[in-house]
Amino acid sequence: MLTPNSVQGDIVSLVATNRMHFGAQRISERKPDEFISDFANSLKEAFYKVNDLQQESDRLTEAMAVRPDSVDIHDVTIAAEKARLALQFTKSVVERITQAYRELSNLR
Repeated sequence: MLTPNSVQGDIVSLVATNRMHFGAQRISERKPDEFISDFANSLKEAFYKVNDLQQESDRLTEAMAVRPDSVDIHDVTIAAEKARLALQFTKSVVERITQAYRELSNLR
């Protein structure tokens, strides 16, 4: 929590407290290159997870076609929906990043 004494001018020292938030250390102590590499690695991991969901959906769909008794139809439907939602969300994130990059490029 910020207190009036912890704020000096327009610089506020922030702390990432959750390990999932690019490491739990003072943000002001980190170099800009670390943020870029952490962000890039997080995006890459997210893309791999989406790919894994797509492959799992394909595997279950193929198993359903070849051996219908080996897979429950509910599992196939859930996996397909997870893969569809993950891909849809990923596409919207990529579109927003591309849009932000274009807007920043036009500011010059």
